[in-house]
Order: sequence, then structure tokens, then C-alpha cells
Amino acid sequence: MKRTIVFLLIAVLTIALAGCGGKGGPPATVATVDGKPVSGELYYEFLDTSFGRQALPSLIDYQVMLNWAAKEKVPVTDAQIDKQMDILKRDGNYDDQVVNLGGEQALRNRYKQFQAAINLGEKFNKFTESELKEMYNEPFMKTRYVRGPRQRVILIISTSKAEIDKAKKALEKGMDFEAAAVKYSDAQFTMGGPVKTFVSKGEGPEGLYDAAKKLKDGQVSKPFQFTLNSMGEYSGIVKVIGEQPKLDLKFDQVKDEVKAMAALQKTSTPEFQKKFEAQKKKADIVILLPQYKYMVDQIKNPPPPMMGMPGGQ
Repeated sequence: MKRTIVFLLIAVLTIALAGCGGKGGPPATVATVDGKPVSGELYYEFLDTSFGRQALPSLIDYQVMLNWAAKEKVPVTDAQIDKQMDILKRDGNYDDQVVNLGGEQALRNRYKQFQAAINLGEKFNKFTESELKEMYNEPFMKTRYVRGPRQRVILIISTSKAEIDKAKKALEKGMDFEAAAVKYSDAQFTMGGPVKTFVSKGEGPEGLYDAAKKLKDGQVSKPFQFTLNSMGEYSGIVKVIGEQPKLDLKFDQVKDEVKAMAALQKTSTPEFQKKFEAQKKKADIVILLPQYKYMVDQIKNPPPPMMGMPGGQ
């Protein structure tokens, strides 16, 4: 799964730049301060100044991968992306990803590189029925397809009961739950925004499931205590933001999906990466932004990992 996440994280900034809100551009105003607007144009200028150099290589990789799939006669299709969106909806992750990426089109764009890698992995590799069944039965995979009913929740979580009591009072006064989750949760839990997760019987902290199980969609629990694995005792408040029925998908129903995951894993091998780098070296890359024209050679010939750095020997 870590390999899958790596591909999903490629070009975060660049895809966001391709279409905030899914309409090809930012809103006219992205924020206000004391009633004064911060323009979408200024927002883009700051993103380009701060992250343009880091984003361009990822965006070039994105297009090289799509071009490569097309050359191999396995291009990404709208139908394939539709299927990926359906899987996200089934798994309960679609709405959050649309929000996090700034719109549906940005999410679909993100999955094009993901799908191109799958298409290439399937073309270059063969998988037996037994291999795919074995993968289907691996615990991390099986729970995607066979599980009981579950709830999606937002959690306010802290080692300090006093902070949770403050959160309870703030909620009673009308504070937005997500804002409260960020303000009153311990900092290590909110670096990427409020904690959102699924809870179900027999999965995760028992106290968290007990606090949520009697709540309906939109309802908020009373403060409660629970144990978080080896991390110790925590206090929390939970709000249910969705419910999903049980799932029981047999191997034959998801065989193509399992095959796609197996193919994606193959694209993380040194052999595949070597082929990808060769495609990039052959590509006719032209950067039209004057301040970044010099980067073409760096993108085609990235420096080797430094000794002592992650990935170095």
C-alpha cells in the first residue's frame, strides 16, 4: 500500500495548480483578511514563487508517464478514471479527496498518472490466477472487500482531559466541529487537518467504536476515554459524518482491481524505474517559463542520491 500512496502523492501542487475548484482556475478571491480580499491571482503567484521549482519535475514526470502509456498503446481512458472514482466512492474516500485537491477535475487529473502506471504494469507483466487470489486474501487487501458496517467520524483527541472539556464547551457555543478538532486536538494529530477515520466493531480502539456506535450521521458524542494502541490513554469527542453498509465482494467481483494493484506494485521495481528514466531522457521537454528553462537537463539527468540521505547507500 505504501507504493500505491507514493504514486498518489506525485504532483500534488502541480495538479492543484491545474485547476482549483475543478474549473480550470482559482476563485477570484481565496481568502479575506479584515474584509480585504486575497486574490486567486496573487495566490498563484505565491505558489509559483515558493514551489514552482519543486513542482515542475513532478509535472514533467506526470506527462512522461501518460505519453509512455499512449506510445505502448495502453492509454488512460475516461472509463478507467470513472472506475477509479467509483472505487474511491465505495471506499468512502471520494468526498475528502475532492475537497483536499480543490475539485473533482483535480482529483481525476491526479489519478491519470496512477492509471497510466497501472496500464503499463499490466502490459509488461503477467499474473496467474493463484497469484491474484493470494493477493486478494492478504489482510490489508481483504479488508477493502470484506468488512462489516462502519461509520466515518471526525475526532477531537488529546492526552489532556481539560482540553477536551474546553472543546465540549466551545461546541456547545456553536463552534464548527472541524475547527474545534484542529484547535483542541494534540498537534501531532492535526498536521494534515482534523482526524477523519472509519470505525467498526472489532477494528481500531474499542473505546472509539463504543463512543460512536449509537450515534446517527451528524451527531456528536460526549467526552470519552480510550486507549490508542501503545500510545497510551487519550480523551476524545467524536462526530459521525457518514455511514457505510457491510461489504462482501468476492474475488471474481474484484479480480481486475486486484490485478491493477499487483501491476502497480511492479512499477516500483528498479527495472520499471529504469525504463521510465529512459523515456524521460528521450522526451522532448521544453519549459516555457523563463525562470525555469534551465531545469530541463536537471529533470532528464537527476543527480544521484547523496550519501547519508534517504535512498542513499
